[in-house]
Amino acid sequence: MDRDLGVRRAVAMDVADWEAIDRKTPGPTFFARPAWAAALAESYPRFSAAPVWCEFADGSRIFVPMVTSRSRLGWREFAAMPLDSYTAAFESDGRLADAARAGATFAYLLANMGHRCELTPWPPAYAGIAIPGAPGIERETSLIDVSDGAEAALSRMDGNARRMANQSERRGVTCVREAASREIIDEYYAMLCTTAAAWERGAPSFPKRLLEAIVARGDGDVEIWFARFEGKPIAGGVVVFGAQELMFWSAAMLSEFGTLRPSNALNVALIRAAAARGLRWYNLGSSEGLAGVKRFKEGLGAFGTSYTKFVRISPGYAMYCNMRKRLVAR
Repeated sequence: MDRDLGVRRAVAMDVADWEAIDRKTPGPTFFARPAWAAALAESYPRFSAAPVWCEFADGSRIFVPMVTSRSRLGWREFAAMPLDSYTAAFESDGRLADAARAGATFAYLLANMGHRCELTPWPPAYAGIAIPGAPGIERETSLIDVSDGAEAALSRMDGNARRMANQSERRGVTCVREAASREIIDEYYAMLCTTAAAWERGAPSFPKRLLEAIVARGDGDVEIWFARFEGKPIAGGVVVFGAQELMFWSAAMLSEFGTLRPSNALNVALIRAAAARGLRWYNLGSSEGLAGVKRFKEGLGAFGTSYTKFVRISPGYAMYCNMRKRLVAR
């Protein structure tokens, strides 16, 4: 007999209980794990971890990782999770909830949590979830299935991409996982700033303090990699791990070394790293409408998976935000 999918109420979950569950059964994506919420709270004072239990009419319950913030005027926002990252829904023992129970829970939270609620379900499990009446922003991430091993995944690469990776290695580019020391963090973030200077925004999308926090909080589930040429780092990335996914969270490359194809070599190394961990997915993230970036990922053997970022904002808070924008623009 199917369980009743009516959610009766949502109550706060103790962060210590979430941490205990994650130690036994780690979340499938790093962004639905306590380390990510803790790093956000450490880096952005307005945030605090706010996992939530949702109780169903039949007495069962599941929980959803979230963070919250409250303004000086009392407006409260919930996000799952900030910075365009994901959440998931979990049974009480840490197992991933099925799509039906997760969808009912997400719909309830969007309708009832705070003056604004933003929620992005983890794409590999919940890409097809629809929430009637909830405005959504359509996104797409690029996934490589590594469940059948590195060599099988690499065999699905485009021939040209594979040749470029091999050429990069023959020319002396080596890819290594670095010990995440203060010096390595500084070196990577400096490279990221150089890379970002050519972007429209002109700066990284996150502060160095967040990188420092996720390294400190994530322990062995956060790694910094460099592609080196003659000992010099010419490209790099920060990868974060869940129980089912390696996410290439941040990438940087010195453009003057682009002809050495360090990004091709680095991605081959990361495909091998994901497979060595026994993961299902290598997640390359969204291409943000950049056709060239998307083609590069497809050349690596990635396929696009659409997902939705859901947002609900109360009429009163929407009016306040619009008024505030007009005042700032004057």
